[in-house]
Amino acid sequence: MGHIHLATLPASRKWRTVASLLNEHAAAREVIAASARAAEKDLARAATDPVLASAIRLMALVPKAAHGRDFAEGLRELEVVVPEHPMLADISVGVASALERRPHGSTRSDFGEMVRRALVATLTTGIGDTLPGQFDSDAEDVRRAAARLARPESFSGTARTFFGRLFADTLGSWLDRTLSVDIGSAAPFGSLRERDAFDRTLEQYCSDATRIIRELSAAWYGRTLEREGTITSERSAAYSALAMNRIGEELRHQRDAVHA
Repeated sequence: MGHIHLATLPASRKWRTVASLLNEHAAAREVIAASARAAEKDLARAATDPVLASAIRLMALVPKAAHGRDFAEGLRELEVVVPEHPMLADISVGVASALERRPHGSTRSDFGEMVRRALVATLTTGIGDTLPGQFDSDAEDVRRAAARLARPESFSGTARTFFGRLFADTLGSWLDRTLSVDIGSAAPFGSLRERDAFDRTLEQYCSDATRIIRELSAAWYGRTLEREGTITSERSAAYSALAMNRIGEELRHQRDAVHA
């Protein structure tokens, strides 16, 4: 597919509606619902972006590599370059670099950058939250923490966090770039506090929309690994497209509920 450059989204009627709602200081959920509607077609195209499939594959297989005899070697087989005994920062940098090196096309896309940031943040938080301490952890602690994410129910939570971040970042970026959302007395947000409150509502709105993929994600992860022993690029592409479509449907349901 063609890469999605968020700064070049058209000033369509739907986006003008979003701008009007912002200028009228409409409720945050109403603005977000209108934004999701305006971005529907672009989010549908993003569902088949190859960078998303690559991110899903890494998200699924980095924890699985922690169960192998040599964690570092398992990561290198995924093209995640790390030292012999990787710490959390090594994994974060390695995953970001691996995703950036993947041949997803001749140019980098804004959506691809958001996918990369969402993946790194999700894995870093997922692994880091179960470490005994920032300064007390060693490489074995990191490996064990990563291995805990290699269960169907854990992957389900990781996937939900990833997609929640990705959707919130994507909608937020479109709002900022296409509508020039400023802060000030004559702007949609009168203060940083108002903007922060809006961003928290956006994150919660997108998090709510990702609940729908919990069972799907757990079943897909467990079944695919049981049958095939790994996650291929083709499998991750099919899953990412399905998950994005399901979340898109849920966003539409939430939008309809806001306007009911």
